[in-house]
Amino acid sequence: MGKTIIFVHGRSFKPQKTALQSTWFGAVEHGIERDRKGKLQAFKKASKEMVYYGDLSNAFLRSKGWKYNEKKDVESRKQTLAALRAYGAKQFTKATYKKLPGKASYKEFLADVGAVTLGPLRLTEGLVSVVAADMRHYWNFDSEFGSNVRATMIGPLKRAMNRGDKIMVISHSLGTMVAYDTFWKFSRTAEYRPKYSNKKIDTWITLGSPLGDETVKRNLKGARASGPRRYPGNIKRWENVSAEDDFISHDSKIANDYKRMYKERLIDEINDHKIYNLAVRGGDSNPHHGVGYLISPKVIKLITDWL
Repeated sequence: MGKTIIFVHGRSFKPQKTALQSTWFGAVEHGIERDRKGKLQAFKKASKEMVYYGDLSNAFLRSKGWKYNEKKDVESRKQTLAALRAYGAKQFTKATYKKLPGKASYKEFLADVGAVTLGPLRLTEGLVSVVAADMRHYWNFDSEFGSNVRATMIGPLKRAMNRGDKIMVISHSLGTMVAYDTFWKFSRTAEYRPKYSNKKIDTWITLGSPLGDETVKRNLKGARASGPRRYPGNIKRWENVSAEDDFISHDSKIANDYKRMYKERLIDEINDHKIYNLAVRGGDSNPHHGVGYLISPKVIKLITDWL
């Protein structure tokens, strides 16, 4: 049995696939070499696929008048990764995080965008439209954007399942919604269920995920169903990682939101982990940054333990 790792990127503008993949794989390889060098060959040997829908996100965001300089973005990503590589494993701490430039809590972020919250923090649809327009557009039933984005994951997942591989999926931000919905389709719809309902995702790692948010949960595939059909039935283990001050994953505990999956015997484990994301972009701390998650010792341990 081979091993496949499927990476699913998140929201906002993205450079071309090769450039994005280079920084993501580079972050993981550096983290493994830093923490568990003996597992580096196993990572290189595993089949790896990047689910890429950046062209779709870029087109949508540009249609809304947002500007994007790809050359500048690529250079910024390289600089961010280079700075992250300078940290030792024991430096990914609160003390180091507090020293980062431009660091602000998500409450300060809410104040910056003029958001008012009543009671527990929620990503209201209006707020999502302001700070994460492509995330809001993903669940717009009047658009094909969501289905087109999910289509980019179907091929890599089918190939891995058809080979009978042991599968790990690592998804970030909006990519965690894409992965969840795709898992649901593979286990619950007539199109995929006959062939794929008994094939499992061995380990799913979610990074900076909004899946604990009430508004997001209402818009997931299966949300209106009852009983086992409400949830995907093809995940063995779910490891959720959230960073301090990451607004998108403000509800950092997933296990309590999906405990029904245990009762329905749909999953073996759901574990929540908290980290400090040391990524800095444009001179400011960016606790939601994908590469900052990937290179963290906690995520590297999850990957290498699986390998």
